[in-house]
Amino acid sequence: MFRTLLTPLSARFSLPSPLSPRQSTEAFEEPDELDPEDFARDVLVELMRNATERLKTADSLSERIEVLTEIHKIMLQDACTKDVFREMDGFLVLMSVLSTIHPTFTKEAREEAASSELLEATRLVFVILSEALHKHNENAAYFKTAVGHESFAQATLALVSDARTIKQTVSFLTCLALHNFAWSRFFLHITGANYAAVDAKFQEFSTQLGLIHVPEALLVLYDAVTRSTQENALLRYMGTKLLERLTLHKHRNQCVLSSLGLERSLFERLCSPKPLVQQERKVVQKLLRRLLDHNVRTEDARLMFQRVIRKDDTLDPDVLEVLRAGMKVRWPEHFSLESPAAIRLTKTGTRALPSTGFTFLIWLWIEQVPRDKKHNVFSIVSGERTLFSLKLRPDGLLDCESTGNKEPAVLKASLAKGRWTHVALVHHPHRGSKPTIRLFVDGYMVDSVNWQYPRGDTNGTDRPYTVGDSSSDACLNWCLASAYLISLPLSDELPRFIHDLGPRYVGRFQAADLIRFLTYEAATALNIHLYARAEQSRGSASEVKSLINSFKNGVGLSEANIVFALSPATTRFEDKSTGELNDATMDGDVFVARCNGLDLAMWEIGGAAVSLRLVQLANNPHEVSRALGILTDGLRNSWQNSEDMERLQGYDILAEILRKKCQLINMTGFETLFEFLGMNFKSPDHSTIVNTTAYRAIALDFQLWSRTRQEIQLVHLEHFSTLLDSSRHKRFNVKQRMGKMGVVRKLLFVLQTDWYTPDMLPFLLDALRIVAEANFSIDDAIRPIVSYLAANLHETSNGASSPRSIMSRIDHLNAQYKAEQVFKMLVSILDNPTMFNKFTAALPLTRICLLLLGDRPSSTTATLVLRLISIALGMSTSFNRKFELVSGWNVLKLVLPYGWDSQVQDATFDVLLGRSRDKREIVPTVVCPHIVPAIFASLKMALDSSRVSEDPEVRATSTTTVEHLLEALIDIHSSSPTFREVFRSNAVTQSFIDAYKMFATSVAHAAEIDQGTVRVLEKMSHLGLSIALDNAVAVTQKQEIMDVLQAAEAVLNPRASQETSIDPSAVVGTKARRRRMASVRLSMQLGESAVKRSIIRIREWRKSVIVTEKKRLRKMILDLREHHRQVASLTEWSTVLTTERGLWAKSDLVPRWRLDETEGPYRVRKRLEHDEEELPCSKVDPNQTIGDVQELDVDARSITQIEVPPWSESYELSSTDVDDQLGEEIVDDKHRRVRHELEPGDVIDAVKTVARISGVDSAPGLLIFGRSHLYILDGLVENDDGEVIDAHDAPRKLFFVPGSIVDLNGHQRAQRWPHDQIMSFSDRTFLFRDVALEIYFRDSRSLLVVFLDRKQRHEITGRLNSIITRLGGDPLTPGLLKSPFVGRLSAKVSSAFSAKVLSGFNQDELSIAQRKWQSREISNFTYLSILNQVSGRTPSDATQYPVFPWVLSDYTSSALDLSSHKTFRDLSLPMGALTPARQEAARSRYESLMSVGEKPFHYGTHFSSSMIVCHFLIRLEPFTHMFKTLQGGDWDLPDRLFSDIRRAYTSASQDIRGDVRELIPEFYSCPEFLENSANLDFGVQQSSGERIHDVKLPPWAKQDPLLFITLNRKALESDYVSEHLPQWIDLIWGCKQGDPESYNVFHPLSYEGAIDLDAITDELEREATVGIIHNFGQTPRKIFSTPHPPRNMHGNSSLPLGIIYGIAEDYHLLTQTAKPMKELGSDQPVRELVLDIIGQQVVPCPDGMLCVPSRPHEAVLWDSSVSSTGALQVVVDRKISQVVESAFCSCAAFADVETLVTGSTDNMVRLWHVARNDRNREQPIALQLTNLMRGHTARVSCITASRNWALIVSGSKDGSAALWDLNRGVYIRSIWHGPGEAYEVHLTAVNESTGYIATCSRHRLWLHTINARPIASLDLTDVAPSPIYPPITSLAFLERDYSQTDLMATGGPDGTITFRTWNTDSTPEGEKARWEFVSLKTLKVKTEGRFRASTPCVTALRFVGESLFHGEDTGKLYGWELPD
Repeated sequence: MFRTLLTPLSARFSLPSPLSPRQSTEAFEEPDELDPEDFARDVLVELMRNATERLKTADSLSERIEVLTEIHKIMLQDACTKDVFREMDGFLVLMSVLSTIHPTFTKEAREEAASSELLEATRLVFVILSEALHKHNENAAYFKTAVGHESFAQATLALVSDARTIKQTVSFLTCLALHNFAWSRFFLHITGANYAAVDAKFQEFSTQLGLIHVPEALLVLYDAVTRSTQENALLRYMGTKLLERLTLHKHRNQCVLSSLGLERSLFERLCSPKPLVQQERKVVQKLLRRLLDHNVRTEDARLMFQRVIRKDDTLDPDVLEVLRAGMKVRWPEHFSLESPAAIRLTKTGTRALPSTGFTFLIWLWIEQVPRDKKHNVFSIVSGERTLFSLKLRPDGLLDCESTGNKEPAVLKASLAKGRWTHVALVHHPHRGSKPTIRLFVDGYMVDSVNWQYPRGDTNGTDRPYTVGDSSSDACLNWCLASAYLISLPLSDELPRFIHDLGPRYVGRFQAADLIRFLTYEAATALNIHLYARAEQSRGSASEVKSLINSFKNGVGLSEANIVFALSPATTRFEDKSTGELNDATMDGDVFVARCNGLDLAMWEIGGAAVSLRLVQLANNPHEVSRALGILTDGLRNSWQNSEDMERLQGYDILAEILRKKCQLINMTGFETLFEFLGMNFKSPDHSTIVNTTAYRAIALDFQLWSRTRQEIQLVHLEHFSTLLDSSRHKRFNVKQRMGKMGVVRKLLFVLQTDWYTPDMLPFLLDALRIVAEANFSIDDAIRPIVSYLAANLHETSNGASSPRSIMSRIDHLNAQYKAEQVFKMLVSILDNPTMFNKFTAALPLTRICLLLLGDRPSSTTATLVLRLISIALGMSTSFNRKFELVSGWNVLKLVLPYGWDSQVQDATFDVLLGRSRDKREIVPTVVCPHIVPAIFASLKMALDSSRVSEDPEVRATSTTTVEHLLEALIDIHSSSPTFREVFRSNAVTQSFIDAYKMFATSVAHAAEIDQGTVRVLEKMSHLGLSIALDNAVAVTQKQEIMDVLQAAEAVLNPRASQETSIDPSAVVGTKARRRRMASVRLSMQLGESAVKRSIIRIREWRKSVIVTEKKRLRKMILDLREHHRQVASLTEWSTVLTTERGLWAKSDLVPRWRLDETEGPYRVRKRLEHDEEELPCSKVDPNQTIGDVQELDVDARSITQIEVPPWSESYELSSTDVDDQLGEEIVDDKHRRVRHELEPGDVIDAVKTVARISGVDSAPGLLIFGRSHLYILDGLVENDDGEVIDAHDAPRKLFFVPGSIVDLNGHQRAQRWPHDQIMSFSDRTFLFRDVALEIYFRDSRSLLVVFLDRKQRHEITGRLNSIITRLGGDPLTPGLLKSPFVGRLSAKVSSAFSAKVLSGFNQDELSIAQRKWQSREISNFTYLSILNQVSGRTPSDATQYPVFPWVLSDYTSSALDLSSHKTFRDLSLPMGALTPARQEAARSRYESLMSVGEKPFHYGTHFSSSMIVCHFLIRLEPFTHMFKTLQGGDWDLPDRLFSDIRRAYTSASQDIRGDVRELIPEFYSCPEFLENSANLDFGVQQSSGERIHDVKLPPWAKQDPLLFITLNRKALESDYVSEHLPQWIDLIWGCKQGDPESYNVFHPLSYEGAIDLDAITDELEREATVGIIHNFGQTPRKIFSTPHPPRNMHGNSSLPLGIIYGIAEDYHLLTQTAKPMKELGSDQPVRELVLDIIGQQVVPCPDGMLCVPSRPHEAVLWDSSVSSTGALQVVVDRKISQVVESAFCSCAAFADVETLVTGSTDNMVRLWHVARNDRNREQPIALQLTNLMRGHTARVSCITASRNWALIVSGSKDGSAALWDLNRGVYIRSIWHGPGEAYEVHLTAVNESTGYIATCSRHRLWLHTINARPIASLDLTDVAPSPIYPPITSLAFLERDYSQTDLMATGGPDGTITFRTWNTDSTPEGEKARWEFVSLKTLKVKTEGRFRASTPCVTALRFVGESLFHGEDTGKLYGWELPD
């Protein structure tokens, strides 16, 4: 087969006849010594020619071997013979030899081995191939292109198909690939060997591994060993292992192998149904991993992701493992350079060296550092001189050399091996800036030198810049991702920022929002860096601020400053064939490694949602941790996926998913997740929070972590200490990250729930402590903790009846215990002086002590308060006095006794003695005597209870307590002189005496005394004696003590002598001191009242804190519940993955459709949308999430409001000017339920409960006015308190609209519109009540709502008015219709105005419309639509649906004759009076009613009612559902359903017992309602026995609903109807409405004003009346009182009056303008024609540019070439206003002035909002991305948008056109052309008046309806194709309000414009209609100039009114005009 390929290049050489070998040897024998070497070379060349020629004819094997040997010898002697070999077709000859070398063995010889000759010949072929390609670029390139992989594989096919030669051939292929023949026997002798032996063999050959030189050979080898017919498993294993070892050997090999596309095959092997052997499986896995690490094609990734989910929605673990490994992306796109290798770059300006200084930036990765010489990294050369060079030295430092300096400078930078490093070299030109050279590595300045700037730049070379080293002895192996040369020295901060953008960034730094390209980690690193700068340079905070701002607005580099930008994606290399220099050329061994990481592939396929779905489906710990790995790695290095995740609210969704999988989170899963959040488990001190959004949503979801396994709970709580305590970034973590998150509040909330088990409490408290200490400020820690303690330390007084039964999940049992533990923690924090000072600065400690102490403290609380007091005394000198001012000591005296025990005693003595108590050897000194009264008070109480208590246990403990206390007192009294001094105070001594006396008396009266009491009494007496003996005590008191002592003695020793051994008088002395006692008593009384006041105040304060805390708790719970509810309702992210074009499309899903409410021109509704209730829904019951939580009722009345806050530090507590430092106002958020629906930053201004009317249903909802948007949210209402609640839970009276059918379970929508989208509104009636309002929006949607009363409506219309007037109308107001240019625009513009014109109609506009109709400027259909609108009919309300007439009466003919008046119905009479019989019946009914005195009427039914509308539209949702609702939930009898048009007409026009209905607009616009596409079962007709399915059509409709609609509309627009329509208008809206003469009186209840529903109070009567309205219908409002004027019918009736010619009628009269109207320039083909109504012109736009309609000074520009950086520029007046990087735009269209749609090279469709801000000079216009739409699987090649139909159509390389909803940004459906290149859809157009869609590929032109129903198609395969252009290069529809002949124009590459229409004229009789395109005329475009041979290609077409414009590839724009 290769013989045919042999085309000897004999043009270059004259070939003699082949020489015989003998002659050739002779020729060698006689060399001419005198000749130069050239002679020898010439001889060799000649020999090579001859040998190659002989090889062509050699037949036998031996002959071939001989010639091959000779060729090899010649080639080894001189490399120049390799060129000859190529030119003589040597490669093709070798292929021919290979393919024919393998003889077909005879049957007998099958078993014998392959002959040695055969193998020798094969070996020689491979040797020659290897030699010819080695180090020979031309040959290598030729082999790749001319021979190619296909031919090579074909040539070796026979050899590798035979088991006897395969091993040897595979060995040779290896030799060829590696250019190393040591491998030539590698695969032999493996028969019977095992895997271990093979592995050993690889080990042995490891030194022979090298670079891959011929990758094709390896591809052939791989295919050979993995073929299905190849059964040797070992061979397959070896082949795969060889590749795997090669990838490991060198990075270059990995690049080369990953470019061969083996991933799919390996993946298929790994996941094949029959499992692989363990060893093979391992090696396949390893190889696949290595290749995925580098590159994966998006379609392969799609396959992997599709395979990972099995049919039953479980995950496939093998595939999951592959994805998990592949997602760890390490490589950006890069160049791999194996020295000698370099890239030379073309200069752009005149000088090679910028005079302004320069910056060189490069991302590099070094495999090995050069051993002994310096290597050039970058140099600038001019002519012969090197002006500047940067070199890498063997020691890893860098050298700078330049012409400005004699010696090279050594820059200290150690470049690490094996990782990506960013190097930036900044060279300032002047001495002024020292140092002049600065070197940055990875963003940090590592060295700087003062150096002369290089000089001597002559204008030398085209390519002055070299990156790399191509000198022959270079030996550096490295990679580079990108390199930039910038003609400015960058400031020191920028290299840092540019480094943070990472090696994947290849843009040109033009975007203002460059910051979005930072990954989370990079952004955090940058923040930490800036934060550190700010911390160091306190003074220059402004500098840091300006830095941060500069990053927020881009780096401020102009594009002109970039001398070159080198990267694989954006650099165009020299084109050798055309000689174009382009940007650069490769020199030496440079390989472009295209690395499309799996994360980028995931972004193209479905973004972050894909990995979320995997986590959602994971079923065991292993799967969860893998899926989390895929998720986090997919986000880590990809800013796109990260943005996507945030757009989806993905982190909240992830938390929601994980909450259901708590038990499945294992340690790996936890670490994966937290590493992503910023934890570093390898070196914890580097931990920080890199992603605050994710951290808040996941790490702080304690509900999630509290349900995980115990060990996970522990590490989760420990992570706080890592971040805030041990991390070196802890200050940053606290200040910049955790500060705003309210973690303390969250932890306190968690403590109040029972989420964690009790044994986790200590760990929770540790976490709380760390978080609180980290940011110990009043708002973040102090106030929350104190409030929590105040509310929870004490049981509330009112016991069980307390409102504590709030929520069952709130943990009350342990509330007090937990609070005590928190208190303990707080006290320990306050031990630290800094913390203590922060606390006292924030809150008054004295009062806080009392607040926390409470009235009846537990002993723990009491102890802690005392510890707090003792800390305070130790740290603050003034505390003692301050505490006294708030009567603190007195309160202690009152309260402390209740909680006294040994613990408290210790604490009390701590207070008393201060810190001296710890040091035992020192004499204790009293520090705080004020506590002593409290001690004695406690002693007294304990003594009391030891005597009085009923309970023996209590008595016993009290006794012990007392003993313990007394021992301590005795001890301290004896050892501390300062304590003895305390008793100088009479009060203190008295308190002791009282206690002693009371106890002694009580004991004395006791019947019996137990042992304990005796001990106590003894100790009391001991203490009493000691006190009495002390001099400090007053005499009288000594006396008292002695008295008691004696009494006590008597009790203790009754038998002994009554005389005590002590003489009281000796102790007491004689002088009594009575006066002192009196004064003490007085001061005590004064003190007590202050104490009481203080206690009451504190108590009130505590109450208010408790209420606040309860409110807070309730609010937190409700907020949490609402948050869960809202996140659970986010389902779109997952449904989008399973729709028709989603990644996991469900093949068995039949879509259900419903009529979309979006309206086309004149309020026509005919677009279908997905019936979303059918979409998979994964909503969760929100109440399930926090356990069963009841509402918390806070009884506000029970709280007494205190007028004076009790924390002023005054004694009297009377000051009123201090704020409550704890009291915060907790405002319950009544709009919580709707908050998340608001646009970011919007604020609610007004909320009204309304009912949204749709057909006959009313959905209760909220109409919300925000500051920037208007919202309507279904299913929610506002209750009487103004709180938003679910309509399900609300009383009916809140939302019931009389007469409507309330639908609470219907499809609940949330819709929103920006204020500027509100176009107008009109008041409406609903069921005759004047309380409705219809609002119209610019996006073709409308909204009909009913208010509870007119007052509310009035308020809302006021708001709407102010919004509309504030924003002003848009400039295209109907006033413009008067300009002549626009007059020609007829349909296009009038349809654009249609909605506007229709909505705000008033009387004078009605007369304008009437005049327009009379002069034929608008069609009959349009005029009727306007009349319906004006009279209050609307498609939103089925009871007032628009009315249209029956116009035909012929439903039986096979063809329709519109010229005969018999075909039409009589329009002068209503339907009920068309026959004499019916007239008679009507008259008699009227007269008989009149005779009995009733209000008379002609008909009991009506021409339009909700029943009639639903009857006609029964096959179309939502009317199917409405019909059932009206019928009470079931279909009507089959015979009464709408099933046959002819029958329906007969019934309405003739049957005496029939109805009198008229039609609805759908009969003229929407074919879908005639088909039962949902296959509903309507039952069987009794009359005929037929099953009811589609509607039966008249014969003339040829069984085609579209044809029926088309012809019916044609009839409506016919001359007959135009003439007679005024009579029908009179009947419906005019002077004959209700006219008895015209048989036109309907039931009195059907007229406006006949019924006032509000006046009917009886429910049943009201319901009955509503039923009557539904059945009887409503007569439209009367709008004409005089007879309607006729239509002017002069001239051609299909054109407006006064216009003689029209394109559709007179296309043959079109002539082209003589001169072009505009020219872009010959190299800029016109791509688009944009209409500028204001400038009255058509603007041509070239490729990659589109101007805004009617704003030609505004445009967007993009570059869709292969090497584009994907930037989209917005230009205003030729000045760049904005650059959006990474928009990857490939085509664009404006839907209107504010909406741009772009198709992208990454397969997506993007929807942008064009925001204008005239005040911003820098950026008057900016694009904001609003929707990202995925569906296509290849690049989008064309796009069009129709605002009229709210539709986007995008055509793609994947062979399909997709339809998208322009308003919601969602996918609707697809139109398929076919698979493959030829089916790429490159043109789309939408007809603005009919909604028809045209799409075109190379093979077909298709026409579809707006619902993608095919109409006609044209086969283009037989059109002679132009090599460059497809057969059709442009498309346009003729736009008219209505055209008798539809017209489409197509432009071709041959300069023709073809007019086509489509019809069914050629359908054979009796068959279903066949639509076909019919060519009407072909126009030929003029060619300019006589000599021009080539014809221009028509690249753009546009109809404007009745003229046509076309653009050409010559850049010219012409017009075509009709004669005037």
